[in-house]
Amino acid sequence: MNASIAFVAVWGISLPLLLVLIATIRRGAWRIDVMCGALGGLATIAFVKLGAAFVFEQRPFLAEHLKPLVAHAADNAFPSDHLAACGLAVGYLWPRSKALAVLALVAAIVIGTARVLARLHYVQDIAFGFLVGLVGAFVGAWFVRMLPFTRNGAPRSG
Repeated sequence: MNASIAFVAVWGISLPLLLVLIATIRRGAWRIDVMCGALGGLATIAFVKLGAAFVFEQRPFLAEHLKPLVAHAADNAFPSDHLAACGLAVGYLWPRSKALAVLALVAAIVIGTARVLARLHYVQDIAFGFLVGLVGAFVGAWFVRMLPFTRNGAPRSG
């Protein structure tokens, strides 16, 4: 069981990213989709860095003096980068394919659970990370929609 948890905690992020790639290829609106993804990614990174600047939280395996299931640096646990990426994927996918967005959401729940069980994060790290990624995706989509040369091609973000 521990090997499965460790595998999902590390490699589970591949599934939401694969779903984003599938949706992008299927749509074929490369310019808009790449801009939404890139700007959403930049916004998400900025929000993660901002959150980490205000809140430092020791990783659970350090606070509890345990060996983690996954080798990890003793850095800030807040917020979860993995779940920020999952939130970004769900936010990106929602206006493009609700079915893929729901699959990415299920993957995010499994990944978040695995990262908590692996003692890499607390639940609040997971929840805030996901929320940050979701907001980043919508900020990226909003910004792309405001650009004068993309107003007619950007997907609706809400």
